Amino acid sequence: GTAVTPGAVRYRRVQFGTMIAAGTALGVAVSTWALVFVVSSATLAAVPWLAYALFGVLAAAFLLFGQLVVSVDDRELRAVFGVGLVRKAVALADIRSAAVVRTRLWWGYGVHWTPAGWLYNVGGRWAVRLELDSERPVMIGTRDPEGLLAAIEAARAAGPARPGARP
Repeated sequence: GTAVTPGAVRYRRVQFGTMIAAGTALGVAVSTWALVFVVSSATLAAVPWLAYALFGVLAAAFLLFGQLVVSVDDRELRAVFGVGLVRKAVALADIRSAAVVRTRLWWGYGVHWTPAGWLYNVGGRWAVRLELDSERPVMIGTRDPEGLLAAIEAARAAGPARPGARP
């Protein structure tokens, strides 16, 4: 087999959140319309920070969740959103099983609890669901579910055996 340097990244994919970007653009358009045609000048005079706060929240949401970088190395899988403040790391040794799943449309995007476990997603409906030893299941959204699953399985197979691990 191919030797992998410890800590070397086996898999890395950057996913742009197209729907999150579209939602942000729609939010900017609606907010601009409201500020121009709906909010009175008296209101804007009373709360001059309103426009800054409105657009600041939209910008912050996009910066936090506008993309998802998923990587797998010899020790863990990492999912990092946007500028990196929101992230999830899962030790490969903690994974009991992994499988490709199709998420429900109404589960949406971002990070949240679903009936099937925690979902980390910026777009699409495919994910890899991880059954873990230490916590509830986690689903990592991806446009490359087979590639991510193969990377996880290859890294687990090449890694050190876990005590009590099932073959």
